[in-house]
Amino acid sequence: MKNPKTGEDTHGDQVYVLTTNTPSKAEEVAPSGILLSREKLHGNYKDLIGESTVHLEVLKSIDKFAKSSKAVLISGETGTGKELVAHALHTESPYAMHPIFIVNCAEIAENLIASELFGHERGAFTGADQRHIGLFETASGNTLFLDEIGELPKPLQSKLLRVLQEQEIRRMGGTKQIPVKVRVLAATNIDLIEAVAAGKFRRDLYERLKPLHIQLPALRERREDIPALATHFLKKETDLSNQKIGDINPEVLSLFDAYSWPGNIRELEGIISRAVLLAEDGEILPHHLPSDVRTPQADLLPLADATAAANSNAGERFVLPFRMGTTLKEVEKSAILTTLVRENGNKSKTAAVLEISLPTLRAKLHTYNGKA
Repeated sequence: MKNPKTGEDTHGDQVYVLTTNTPSKAEEVAPSGILLSREKLHGNYKDLIGESTVHLEVLKSIDKFAKSSKAVLISGETGTGKELVAHALHTESPYAMHPIFIVNCAEIAENLIASELFGHERGAFTGADQRHIGLFETASGNTLFLDEIGELPKPLQSKLLRVLQEQEIRRMGGTKQIPVKVRVLAATNIDLIEAVAAGKFRRDLYERLKPLHIQLPALRERREDIPALATHFLKKETDLSNQKIGDINPEVLSLFDAYSWPGNIRELEGIISRAVLLAEDGEILPHHLPSDVRTPQADLLPLADATAAANSNAGERFVLPFRMGTTLKEVEKSAILTTLVRENGNKSKTAAVLEISLPTLRAKLHTYNGKA
């Protein structure tokens, strides 16, 4: 159904959409009952596209946390825009006139990351021919963004905790405590609570990071933002390529709405970029999309919902609970991931709803996406 004010499709939380009245985005409210809108925000977040309630909640958190000098934890699935949020926090902060320093904790070899972050003195280890100033010293008075904080080796987590608590560092091989004043932003795509339980992440460091926490929703949790995001990426891509692709066919947007988006916003941007290269007729059409987007798997419906869909009136639109040829493993995966989304990522509740043990659920999730 089209939103009368925006022309965009609106959706309930079911896989199929009945032709009933759906609230417009202007009527969406936060859980507290307070109307959400960009007009109530102090910062400029034009690069963070979207008007859904969950997205506006993220912008509201950025607006509140940006002025603080305390560390902020940004979590979310891969491709949800954690670095964009970090840049927004920096841009609206007192440190905005200075550069933001960025380091990906997963990309630096474990034997080098201590030196990269904290520096070293000459002779601290074999090959240390001269003093090296680390990022915490270099970024003093500025913002330091630690991406993939969950991959930081555990011995270095205690050093990071000391920086956050004492605002000082000691170089490798050094004896002097050096004061630093750094605004730390940390991002992760893993569940740090589970990492703590598994002994992979220090509880005291997590407790230090969690007070200012921004949880980014997956794209499947903010489907009403997909048309605006797709249009934004189309304009960005055509501006770069000088190709005259001015529109996205409505059937393409319908396919986008049905797709699960495992790669989130980053995947959407890549698909639009690919489609612009393939399109020749002034608009993006279904055959310009990858095959898995053209034939998406719908989320599995509960049996009662599937029965209701099958017996619905002719004027109502619905999709089958799963496409023909779907394997039992795919059906099980869809049921688990759908339930996890509906329980807002709470694994204990998800396991209870599915009537399986929590260890079993974690094992299944590890199989699906490499994290437990």
